[in-house]
Amino acid sequence: MANSRLANYEFFKVILPGSSKTKLKLPDKFVRELEHEHGQILRDAKLHVAGRRRQLWDVRVVVDDVTGGAYLTRGWLQFTRAHDIGDGLFLVFRFDGAATFAITVFDPTMCRRDYYRHDAGESGSSSSGGGDGDCDSDSDASEGDGDGGGGDVATSQFAVTLRLCNLGEKQAQYLNVPVEFQEAHGYAKRAEVALRMRGRTWTVRLKHSRKQKGQRAALRYGWHQFCVDNGLAVGDTCFFRLLPVPNHAGAGDDDDGDHVLKVSVRKADGTFIE
Repeated sequence: MANSRLANYEFFKVILPGSSKTKLKLPDKFVRELEHEHGQILRDAKLHVAGRRRQLWDVRVVVDDVTGGAYLTRGWLQFTRAHDIGDGLFLVFRFDGAATFAITVFDPTMCRRDYYRHDAGESGSSSSGGGDGDCDSDSDASEGDGDGGGGDVATSQFAVTLRLCNLGEKQAQYLNVPVEFQEAHGYAKRAEVALRMRGRTWTVRLKHSRKQKGQRAALRYGWHQFCVDNGLAVGDTCFFRLLPVPNHAGAGDDDDGDHVLKVSVRKADGTFIE
């Protein structure tokens, strides 16, 4: 990995209906950071699915002379076709500081797509997330990547498309936390988390229950108020990202200290709030 302050820089993109299939715009902030670090924009880059670094895809980076925006172009279409990437998917990009992006794919069920099972004939996107579904089913953010590369991406973030069980009557609203994420961050011993969005913070208490595959944790008390205050509805997709613990946090802090999830939302109509 390159010795760069941009090593492990992350951003996400949502594949919106009607968007170009042959190119993908890179975030303007990332492009500015890249120019500041290297003095220029990349002309060529490599892509791989997180955990599968041995399979690299070459892509061309092109700058629009009019808008100044930077796009992944030649090679992007081939990458998306090879990995069945289409409308409604969340893609999390992690830059290595040099010229390579590790991409983690989340499908509408809130789960990280497992390309190992996908290759074996079990599609990771077989569920569309429609209807009210079974919100008590086990939904892991990841099932692991085999060779370990990029595995921490899945335990730093997850995505959820809201269903009726997440937005029912006030006393019954809850949101299950994916198993891999909660295990990575000790949710069994945690009592509450903080959700941060639009410059505000909501404290949400966890409800713990025992399932067939072990203890589960769900966002419960305070989740209703978070949904109401932000106007969330069925079909909205929430993207949760764990914020880093400040360096000043002492070793004596309790398990609930500084555990903050930054939330961004893609509304069902395609607009974003964060």
